Amino acid sequence: MVCGCIPYLSFCSTDGWFKFTTCLRAATQRTLLKPYFAHLLILLKDFRFWLLASVVQRLFFIDVAPLEMGHNWRQTTVCMVARNFLEVDPNIFFPRVDMAGELSGITGMEFPLLNYIIYLFSVVLGYDHWYGRLINLVVTALSQWAFYRYLKSVFNPELAFRASMILLFSLFYMYSRKIMPDTFSMGLCMIGMFSLERFVTTRKWLWWGSGALFVALGVLSKLPSVLVLPLLLPLLQSSNWRERVLTSAALLPGAVASALWYFYWSPHLTDAFGYQHFFMGAPVAETLNNLGNNLGETLKMFYERPLGFSGFLLFMGGLLVLAKQRDSARFGLLTVLLLFVPFVLQTGDNFYKHEYYIIPVIPAMAYVAARALQLLPSRVLPFVLLIVCVEGLARRWDDQFIKRGKEIAHLEEIIEPYVQEDQLVAINSGVWPTALYFAHRKGWIAYNEQLQDPDFVERLRSRGCAFVLVMKKRFGSEIELPYERVLDHELLIIYRLQE
Repeated sequence: MVCGCIPYLSFCSTDGWFKFTTCLRAATQRTLLKPYFAHLLILLKDFRFWLLASVVQRLFFIDVAPLEMGHNWRQTTVCMVARNFLEVDPNIFFPRVDMAGELSGITGMEFPLLNYIIYLFSVVLGYDHWYGRLINLVVTALSQWAFYRYLKSVFNPELAFRASMILLFSLFYMYSRKIMPDTFSMGLCMIGMFSLERFVTTRKWLWWGSGALFVALGVLSKLPSVLVLPLLLPLLQSSNWRERVLTSAALLPGAVASALWYFYWSPHLTDAFGYQHFFMGAPVAETLNNLGNNLGETLKMFYERPLGFSGFLLFMGGLLVLAKQRDSARFGLLTVLLLFVPFVLQTGDNFYKHEYYIIPVIPAMAYVAARALQLLPSRVLPFVLLIVCVEGLARRWDDQFIKRGKEIAHLEEIIEPYVQEDQLVAINSGVWPTALYFAHRKGWIAYNEQLQDPDFVERLRSRGCAFVLVMKKRFGSEIELPYERVLDHELLIIYRLQE
């Protein structure tokens, strides 16, 4: 039928174009084609399709070294701890890094669950950094399915689909394949929430135990992940008193374990072993001063980075919807806000610099944004949701790829003939430990200005530093030092400080 109308088609003839479109419309309504369009529509409305497609896309280049521009320093510290579990000591209560010089490297940090799972994979498969990417991606994907199922049960399928789509293509999309505990810990908490919903629905104690375990592991892995748990309040409001007591009791193991780890054990490790690397909070006055002096960047953490501009507009619309309508989630969202404020006030100058600080409130923001979509006409709604998802995907798309500096991944091979495994080194990579990680040595990280100070270098020498590695590019710039030069490579220079 379509082919039969082609002779009538003429871009200069209105009548010809009308006949063509009429025939095309008729062809798409034929019995043979209609089922395919119906199946396609069903597929596009299925959150599992989008989740699976997003996972497949992020599997590409998943084995590349942690050298992307965003937070490679944070990823390499995760890898350091995991590798030290394998090579030094597998005791999960004593995580250690490589840049503590002659010290053991044991230091206070978040509970190293992600690091330890990487270690367990390495015991079986041999060490490789990219296991952390895969573990985070799998856990986060499962958690987003759990988030969808939770909202579907507590609210309705339409709201669950919209909120889950917004969350999928939010800042979570990028960070869910980084070797970092942020989305990993949030994911564990969301799986725990779904498990507790299943317990309320089925009365099976296995779900209660699963919920208690995953919530505890999630909050332990990253304390701010507790900010997703107020979304349990709508579930509690629709439950009887016994279910409320039991669901609340499932949160106690995580609360106790987190309090012991973050307020006793982690500070103890820092004090006992004499090295602090991980940021564990700053005074409120200092934070307020930093946020006030950088108000523009601080605001971007809300209106640009979590959901993009389009998502933030929906979020604002959703707040208006919640203000006008009686909603069981309002108290939970207010609780998220009240908990988030003291968290932000402890971040010093880090909040506006590191966008992963906003991750704990993104699930709540996604829910609120989804509420605004219910006000839109059915014909417009899919296009608005598509705009939010595409913006979230495109905004940091380039972060998944390495642009330059790939050769640093071979740093260990380059220095191996000159620097023994047990010799300490100093590297001019500033605050970034990435080069030290790829060198697979222990020692110090320093700025060029420090290494050009004879007194500073002499102190390093007295503490056992045997070599200075001067990176020429990527994590450093070339400088001349008055010491014996044992290698001049296109990537770095090695200076000997002592035999």
